[in-house]
Amino acid sequence: MASSYPNWHTFRDNAILHSAGEPGEPDASKGCKSGSVGRGWSAWETKSRPLTRHYFLKSLLGSNYAAPIDYPKRILDVGCGTGIWGREMAHAFPDAQVVGFDIEPQTPVSHALEVPSNCLFVQGNALQGLPFANQDFDFTHQRLMVAALPARAWPYVVSELVRVTRAGGWIELVEAADTFERIGPVTKKYMEWWHKLESKTGFDASLMTKLPTLLIKAGLSQVKDRVLQVPLGTWGGRGGELLAKDLHAIFVNLKPVYCSQLKLSEKEFDKALNALPQEWETYQTYFHFYLAYGQK
Repeated sequence: MASSYPNWHTFRDNAILHSAGEPGEPDASKGCKSGSVGRGWSAWETKSRPLTRHYFLKSLLGSNYAAPIDYPKRILDVGCGTGIWGREMAHAFPDAQVVGFDIEPQTPVSHALEVPSNCLFVQGNALQGLPFANQDFDFTHQRLMVAALPARAWPYVVSELVRVTRAGGWIELVEAADTFERIGPVTKKYMEWWHKLESKTGFDASLMTKLPTLLIKAGLSQVKDRVLQVPLGTWGGRGGELLAKDLHAIFVNLKPVYCSQLKLSEKEFDKALNALPQEWETYQTYFHFYLAYGQK
């Protein structure tokens, strides 16, 4: 399936969280084993923020994965980014071969991290199919691709995840959607802008609330899912504070797209942008992540 979505590169690139920081890997043994949000943030808060989401999600889940895998021999991570998930899985399963796949080459931050001998990276475009054989992996993992894959591409990409997974193997998806609880007028305005932007670019974050349906339609069984409700702001502890900063950074990075596509003035956008953090504190807003896994 060739890429027929001209806007997805721009949309994805602007949605990636950009921030300065010291490259390096936080100590995975500190504060990353509890499923309670807000514990152990000091283990990684001073490290490079491109890794923040990895440790945030790991803390939410209490692990790097939720599927009931045993001793996989081949593991695939689609949309691997810096590759930190794959590196940790390679350490956790030293007898397995872990493959990271991403459209971007490995970043300077990822180069600063040790790559285990049983971990490798392949560059390619998921919209053009995965360059792997049928039934090649025991566990296939994909997360935070909501800003990388247009809505119409999701069934195809999920079918590719299924194709490369062996019978009896597991596929796991972890995503952020556009779901908030306890929102104020500014967040509501941003969501209205977001939905208008989606209609112009072909993306649909609401699909992430339907991950189990995507897996079932792709032929998987034993499908399980979880909704991860996370406080947004300092009222929810250090984890909520960092999530708020990262989500705010997404809006900042999407400013050129919002203003050009929706004909918004920079003044109007910045006024709303500056009001968001306090509104999340006042309303004690929650944000949702979604997880689903199933067996082939």
